[in-house]
Amino acid sequence: MASDRTHFVFVIETGFTMQAFSSAIEVLRVARKLGADDFAYQVASLDDAPVAASNGISVLPDCPITDLPRHAIVVIVSGAGADRTTNPDLIAKLRLWNRQGHPIWAISSGVVRLAQAGLADGARVAAHWEDITYLKEHHPEVEISTRLFIGNARHPTCSGGGAASDLMLDFLSRSGRTELVEEIASRLMIDGVRDGRLSQSLPEQMRYATANKTVFAAIRLMEANTFDALSILEIARRLDISQRQLERLFNAEFGKTPAIVYAELRLGEARQEVLAGRRPLIDIALDYGYQPRQFSKSYRKVFGLLPSDDRKANQPPVS
Repeated sequence: MASDRTHFVFVIETGFTMQAFSSAIEVLRVARKLGADDFAYQVASLDDAPVAASNGISVLPDCPITDLPRHAIVVIVSGAGADRTTNPDLIAKLRLWNRQGHPIWAISSGVVRLAQAGLADGARVAAHWEDITYLKEHHPEVEISTRLFIGNARHPTCSGGGAASDLMLDFLSRSGRTELVEEIASRLMIDGVRDGRLSQSLPEQMRYATANKTVFAAIRLMEANTFDALSILEIARRLDISQRQLERLFNAEFGKTPAIVYAELRLGEARQEVLAGRRPLIDIALDYGYQPRQFSKSYRKVFGLLPSDDRKANQPPVS
C-alpha cells in the first residue's frame, strides 16, 4: 500500500447511524471513482463480526480490529443510546489508537465516545443536539458546538446525518481538491457544499430554553414571523400583557430585551442563507425586512463581521 495514501477505517458499534456512515463513505467512493485512488476506506468492529445499524441492517467489517493500517484515520460512528451505555472496550481502543498516533474522528454519537475516552477535553466538538444535554452534564470540560461539523481540529467531528458528507467534502477541499469536491457534490445530488459554520436546525425548545410559558409563547411568535417582523408591542398585545412586562420577563430569562432576542433569531436564520452562498445578499436582506445597509450594520453587531466577509471567510480556496 502506498505510504502517501489516506486510509480511513470506520469503526462501527451496534446501533450506529447508517445515514451518517453511508454519507461519509459515499464521498470517498465517488472520489475514488473519479480517479482519486490515493484515498481508501475500510470498516472495522470490535469483535470483527457484522454490526447492526439502528435501522436493523448489518454491515460486514473488512478490516481486522487488531491490524489497522499504520497511518489510518480512525472514524468512530455510533448512534442514539451511546449516552446511556458504556463500551469500555471501545474506550480502551480509542485511547490506544490515540497513543499510537492515529488521527481520530467522530461522527454522530461517536462524539460521545470521544468524550468518554477523555480525548475531547478542552476541545470544541460538533455534537448532535440529542447528545448535547448529556455532554454538558457529564463532560463539562468539553466545549459543545451546534455546528454541523468541525473539520479543522485535532479530532474532527460532525453532528451526524448528512453532515458527515459535508465533513468529508471539507476535508477534500482543505486538501486542495476543490474541483473534485464540486464534482462529487454534483454526482451525489448535494445542493451546494455546506459551510462548517452552519448550525444544526435545533428543535424550538432548545434555541431559547425556558420554562416560562409566556416567554415561550413570545419566542414562538417571533420564530413564526422572521420575514415580516412583528413589533414588540404587537407581540405583547397578542399575549395580553404589557410591553414593559414582556421586557421584564425576557430580561429575567435571558438577560436580554425581547428586541435583541428577536433580532438574533431573525439574523441567525438569515445567516444560514448567507453562509450557504446561493443567493445575493441584497435579496436575503430584503426577505428579512432589512434595507441592505441596515442589514450589514445589524449583522455585524450580532456576528462581529459584515455578511459579505462572513460568506468569504470559509469559502473553499480556488485551485
